[in-house]
Amino acid sequence: MFLGIGNFGIFVAPMGEELGLGNSAFGWALSARLLGFAASGPFIGRLIDSRGSRVPLAVGGIMLGGSAAALGMINAGWQMVGLTLFAGLMGFWGSSTLFLTIPIAKWFVRRRGRAMSLFFPGIPFGIGIASPLTQMLIDAVGWRDAWLILGLAGGVSIAAISLLFVRSQPSDLGLLPDGETVSLGNFGHGRAEHSWTVREAMRSGAFWRISVAFGLLMAAMGTLGVFWVAFLRSLDVSPQAAALTFSAQAFTQVATSIVVAPWVDRVQPRYVAMAGFTSVAAAMLVASVATTAWHGFAGAVLAGIGLGAGMLMQTHIWPSYYGREYIGAVRGAATPLTLVMTGIGTPVLGIVFDATNFATGWLAAAGGLFVGFMLLALSPKPNPPKSDGL
Repeated sequence: MFLGIGNFGIFVAPMGEELGLGNSAFGWALSARLLGFAASGPFIGRLIDSRGSRVPLAVGGIMLGGSAAALGMINAGWQMVGLTLFAGLMGFWGSSTLFLTIPIAKWFVRRRGRAMSLFFPGIPFGIGIASPLTQMLIDAVGWRDAWLILGLAGGVSIAAISLLFVRSQPSDLGLLPDGETVSLGNFGHGRAEHSWTVREAMRSGAFWRISVAFGLLMAAMGTLGVFWVAFLRSLDVSPQAAALTFSAQAFTQVATSIVVAPWVDRVQPRYVAMAGFTSVAAAMLVASVATTAWHGFAGAVLAGIGLGAGMLMQTHIWPSYYGREYIGAVRGAATPLTLVMTGIGTPVLGIVFDATNFATGWLAAAGGLFVGFMLLALSPKPNPPKSDGL
């Protein structure tokens, strides 16, 4: 989260002032990152299914850190866009990072929802500490050296943790999903769910509706990440207070995932996600009429509740609907559509912000979230295809 994912918005003001860049330039940089992720998603998903996450995650982490460090040396907007495109190709984007979520889907079946809910808080927690610490680092050494320090430290850390600790699936250690053992007569229980192939999944309407719905949610999340601090500063909120609202959003996500955890395996994931969409839309409406820092904090908390529920369900709904065996390929196939939606939405809202005002943009974002809510409402878990068992 320190490598331009959870803290990119902190750099918007200082980089924009020195380089003479408007809000839309940073929106396009985010789009470039997401489009890079969309392009590499199918390849990364299949790579993880066949080779596991351990070494690809380490290599990707080093390359991601290098691209972040290089941001400290740019002198033009096109260089920023090029580097963020490269970073996207490495396959990192919060809870959507396939390197992280696919192994959890493969390690668990019955307890998958709880496992995902234990994993998920790491993402907003990283965002929560990244925002104020990045602001402190920028204040101390400037935005250029801040990128260099974060990039080098982050890339090395990801690679080391991956090589030391990551194992892609229980069979790598001679185990079964959910900690089950052959001696207890549970052999094969983890395979009771039907694992859809990519072709089967793409023939189901739910695949496309879910992809678009979460694309709309991620567009709203990306807009918050890039523009929330700049929006609050337009209300004469201090940089430090604006960064703290971003942290409030992140830590609210952590709290939400903890509260939701006992229910994740008991309630259809789309219902929890729909509640999340509603809360984020409410945050957009609060932002559209905000005039003080307290409004910013209220909107951040509502957004944190919604993103905590919605993004957690994005990691859970895919294996819940389509099984574990080919989940890397299925998630990879859905990634381009989801991220294209995200990549288009954020710069479009950036253009709206520049052309009109922040209030209009937040209202447009709320409308997009309502569309996503309706798409999920029309997407119950699909029945296994007729070819099941053949």
